[in-house]
Amino acid sequence: MSIPSQKVSSSNKLIYQRLKQAIDLNLRRQIFIAACDDLCLRDCLAARLHAELAAEIPGSDPRSPIYYPRFVSLELDLSDPNPWGSIAAWLTQHPPPQNRGSYSPLPGFQILGAEHLTRQSAAVQWSFLSYLRDIEANLQMCESTLLLWVSRPWLSSIEQSAPEFWHWRTGVFEFEGEPTPAKEDFGHFEDFGNSGDLRNLRDSGDFGHKLLISSLSGQSPIPDEQFPISYPPSPASDSKSVPLADDEQSPISHPPSAAPDSKSVQLADLVLAAASEDLEAENNAASEENFLPLQTLQYIELLQEHQCCSEALALAYHGLGNYYRDRILGGDASQQNLTIAIGAIEQVIAYLELDTNSQQNQPLTEECARLIAQLTQNLTQYAQESHSLPPISDLLNDLGTLYWMLSRDRTQHNASDPVSSLERSIALYLEGLNRTDAETVPQTRVRLNKNLGIASADLARYRDKTENLQHAVAAYQQALLDLDPAVEPQQYAAAQNNLATAYWNLAQDGEPIVYLKSAIAAYTQALSCYSPEREPLNYAGVQNNLGTACWNLAQHEPSEPLLVRAISAYREALKYRTRELVPAAAAATYNNLGTAYWHLANQFQQKQARTESLQQAITAYEAALDIAGKLDRTQLTFDGLAARNNLGLAHYQLATDPDFALNKAAQTSHLEAALHHQLQVCAEWGQHLNDKGLTYGDKLNLQAPANSQAADSRQTALSYIVKTIRAFYSECGLPGQNLALSKVPGDLLPEILRRL
Repeated sequence: MSIPSQKVSSSNKLIYQRLKQAIDLNLRRQIFIAACDDLCLRDCLAARLHAELAAEIPGSDPRSPIYYPRFVSLELDLSDPNPWGSIAAWLTQHPPPQNRGSYSPLPGFQILGAEHLTRQSAAVQWSFLSYLRDIEANLQMCESTLLLWVSRPWLSSIEQSAPEFWHWRTGVFEFEGEPTPAKEDFGHFEDFGNSGDLRNLRDSGDFGHKLLISSLSGQSPIPDEQFPISYPPSPASDSKSVPLADDEQSPISHPPSAAPDSKSVQLADLVLAAASEDLEAENNAASEENFLPLQTLQYIELLQEHQCCSEALALAYHGLGNYYRDRILGGDASQQNLTIAIGAIEQVIAYLELDTNSQQNQPLTEECARLIAQLTQNLTQYAQESHSLPPISDLLNDLGTLYWMLSRDRTQHNASDPVSSLERSIALYLEGLNRTDAETVPQTRVRLNKNLGIASADLARYRDKTENLQHAVAAYQQALLDLDPAVEPQQYAAAQNNLATAYWNLAQDGEPIVYLKSAIAAYTQALSCYSPEREPLNYAGVQNNLGTACWNLAQHEPSEPLLVRAISAYREALKYRTRELVPAAAAATYNNLGTAYWHLANQFQQKQARTESLQQAITAYEAALDIAGKLDRTQLTFDGLAARNNLGLAHYQLATDPDFALNKAAQTSHLEAALHHQLQVCAEWGQHLNDKGLTYGDKLNLQAPANSQAADSRQTALSYIVKTIRAFYSECGLPGQNLALSKVPGDLLPEILRRL
């Protein structure tokens, strides 16, 4: 990477030195954002960082033919702007040298090219922000440092529209410099699909796939975790919510005529307020983009004044909706933008319905024709997109998606009820499906059914869980009828994944055998469309989920083959969920593997096989805890204290079960190991109290799941400490008991003696 020539000011030199020193610390999971509007300066700084930091890792053998860099520069792929995917692809192509330790630091990465997203379609910009919001599911692959170079407008967009990524930031470095705008960047809008609608918002290509499988990526259902993480909410601004639709039987209320009604007046007030805020934010800079919605309002007013045809008004409102659609797809999914976009599309549908139901086809007046021509000429971007309005089913899908996004807004300024927004979304998707016919393209039905499944599953979190999950299952099944796995394997796998997750959630509340068998079948179908070579992490995640479903089913319908299948699935997942690439996910799968082996040993096997399975359980639990010990507790998706208790229990069983008949030395070794892990649980409980500023005996809120789990693990550990000490006495007499008691900390000894 060559270093371009650029004079750097003293202040920028100071900022650069701070950034370099922060990166050079080589700490784990540092997330830095560097903002620079001067592209020449940015190139100079990035190249210098690469030159100064990319040297081989210190201490490596200079005679080795394998050189592993400390710092890597990656260009953002504008066709699929996924920084996590770029890092994963580089690590796949450049695996760490085998002679390095398991936990040697991976290289740091700087991501360049985000400024080029300004010239890309809004869907591409939206997908970039969506990938950033998925940081918690992908952070485990970035064990060292990530530096993301952006322009200042993108810095603001990330803070507002990707709060999950912003929360994880370690530091922000803003360099001084003059911006270098491109002429084409201003006022340019890309077409989304053939009709310019919002269909790409939830289901198009890779972005739709990411949304649909997000409930399974990063945190899969494992024995100690009941519900997978769902898609993160969209951010909202400080604007107040204004209801734009009544809860009537029909999803859309229709204006009685082409004249202004209360909804159009209310929508105009919202647009004027939003435009005023934009002008104030731009320091009163009058720009073409600022005035586009105002121009559209003027045309709408004139069209209504001259009582022009409903189709012309629908065309104008569609242009207004497209303007705010582009802002939403660009990452500004504020409540204000969502509310205006909802109102505009509702007006489009209402006027189209009015035009369809009208018994009179009035001739186009000369003035109306002139206004429509002006609209087409002066609002070129939107008129071209809207010249042929999309089918009503696509408009209903777009409107349902906007209501779904509104339901995900968790900010304090959002006055809308998520339940009512979800109910509205579901009603619109159902209405869209009712409007389809034999001539409707299958992709439209797939889109509506998959989105209906997502909204129904979301509603299940608030009320009527079983009923709404069953609705989600039915919707996913309908979507799968229109999907050909040979033509759209990723979409097919995503739908099967969502279907399996719905079945898995249903199994937690009733009829577990039926639903878990259905989940296993759906996971198996998803695996048939995932290639471990092309999508190793997705493939591994589904294998982990399949193992968990088999393990769960074996608890309700005891079966040795089910546990063997679960073990096989976990081992297959661990081929790709490596501790170097995704340590948190690898630790979770190792924990699951240990649990499956433990149940196999205690339910089905003969003496020799039981010994081997318990040893395998010990090995798996040790691997899980070894990895977990190098991670922050918040990154784990399983209960570390429960895993350590299970590890101690496996050692205790090997020492005390008469079937194993170990020699005295082996028995003593396993008892010592069991006691060590049981005492470690109590020590970590003490640390849990210290983290909360409490001491033993203080009242702790046991309603909190984390506190309740930790308290239960401590009580379990205390019970087994007493049993282990008694086993020491039984096997080794009084000297053995005294040896065990000597290992108990003084603050714990009184409680242990009371129990003895």
